[in-house]
Amino acid sequence: MFFLAENGLRLVLYNIRYCTGSGWTHHFPFPFAGSLRTTNGRGSDISEFIASLDPDIVGLVESDCGSFRNSGRSHPEAIADRLGQQFVFSPKYRHMRLAERIPVLRHQGNAVVTGLPMSGTIVHRLRRGIKNAVIETGFEEFTFMLVHLSVGLGARRQQILELARIASHRTRPLIIAGDFNTFGGDGELGPLKRAGLTKAGPLSLPTFPSQNPRHGLDMVLHSPEVAILGFDVPSVLFSDHLPLICDFTLDPKGKGR
Repeated sequence: MFFLAENGLRLVLYNIRYCTGSGWTHHFPFPFAGSLRTTNGRGSDISEFIASLDPDIVGLVESDCGSFRNSGRSHPEAIADRLGQQFVFSPKYRHMRLAERIPVLRHQGNAVVTGLPMSGTIVHRLRRGIKNAVIETGFEEFTFMLVHLSVGLGARRQQILELARIASHRTRPLIIAGDFNTFGGDGELGPLKRAGLTKAGPLSLPTFPSQNPRHGLDMVLHSPEVAILGFDVPSVLFSDHLPLICDFTLDPKGKGR
């Protein structure tokens, strides 16, 4: 059990790669072979791991809402049931009519699991990128946004600019978390920082690939009204990404830390 700061809320961010695993076995006997194998066992392991962290909000990137890999069961729903919470799921692809015709793709997306009362949920579609879904979840005192940005540099730049415009017009404390795919480093986050957001945790925080992390792709960004109380990156190998644990509270003075 990781330490939860007193009076804080806990956010767990995890790109779970559809519970298809990590390492060389994922690509045996052919590249990405693991994407076609059953995920029942690993899905249960990930659910138990996340439950052990006692989260208030879980941002699940690359979650499976019920493909044949998991015997038609939804990973976000299973985690929500395990925690006694609720969830919101959205497919992540731009061309949904095409994706809906492909058995695996139509079940792939991102999800927010939470035990906090939600005041509303909106799924934004960014103008660029094949992966363009942003799940915006409103809570009583703040807004949480879950993202999974494009691998392509040009599309990703435009997505970050669009997120920065959204952040600059915020009216409440804001947290944006997810897999930003910033292979070019944190310098890509310039527009979001100029919009008033700060990266939580250490400046250098590699999360990918999990067995030998070299790239800081997964991150939590927040507005000044959000104070970070604790931050951790567990070294677990259920996925090709490492999870993030971020304990936070709201700072009415807007100083953050």
